[in-house]
Amino acid sequence: MERSMLNITYRDRKTNIWVREKTKVTDVIEQVRRRKWTWAGQVSRIRDNRWTLRIITWKPYKRKRRKGKPVRRWRDELDDYWKGTIWQRIAQDRQMWKQHAEAFAQPRDTMAAQ
Repeated sequence: MERSMLNITYRDRKTNIWVREKTKVTDVIEQVRRRKWTWAGQVSRIRDNRWTLRIITWKPYKRKRRKGKPVRRWRDELDDYWKGTIWQRIAQDRQMWKQHAEAFAQPRDTMAAQ
């Protein structure tokens, strides 16, 4: 779509990065990841017993899972980013949480936790 906006084709040998700079269109995935990060931080700072907090901390009943690849949950992406640390505790510190927001929003291959 962005290439058609600029009226160029792949034969013009312009990189996707160049095209993105010219169109100044923000990546939808990046926006979704930023909103997810913000929402996860807000929910983890909730102190009362709201349903949003209960959903995050809920563990499924001890049942057998279906065969095949396990379904990814929305929090699996956050768990992968923090690699073993409990991100709900880190989210209590807003400054530290905001520092990591930009790195989380980047595509997975460039994402690295400090």
